[in-house]
Amino acid sequence: MRALIISIDHFLQLVESSSDSKTRRERKTALRELLLTKLRDHRFSAIFEESDPRELTIAQELANEQNPKIPWHNIMMSLDERRTAGIFDALKNRPSRLSPDMTYEIEKRIPEDEVREDYFVDQILTNAGEDDEVLVLLGDMHVAPVARKLNLPGLTVEIDNRLVPDQRWEE
Repeated sequence: MRALIISIDHFLQLVESSSDSKTRRERKTALRELLLTKLRDHRFSAIFEESDPRELTIAQELANEQNPKIPWHNIMMSLDERRTAGIFDALKNRPSRLSPDMTYEIEKRIPEDEVREDYFVDQILTNAGEDDEVLVLLGDMHVAPVARKLNLPGLTVEIDNRLVPDQRWEE
């Protein structure tokens, strides 16, 4: 399997809205253009995305527009899955802040992030075949850990972090 992981900001992955600021719209356009380029240059068998299941994402919209459609999988752990895994409270109470552009930012990683990343990897490996090429969109904090976990024999992982080049959280 070959996986291309794109590092994203969660507030940018949602389809464009009339309420988006000019800067946010420009950044969403950059994500859309990057995804269109990747979809043109690769034959992805599936797209996996860490996203709010109640919201339509740019990647989900583009997956549905392909002919044939590319299967899109939301790999976000549900609240019940977080409770069952014993990580709900820790994630709910993690250190965070509002950034100057009023977006939610994580201040530091916590051990429970590893549980979520194991879940992401499990979802990818369960739903992709060994000969598949898949596209994965993850919040920037999860990209390197998931890439390390996917670095298994027979798997190739590439990271594209051009949209989120700076680390804004602590280990």
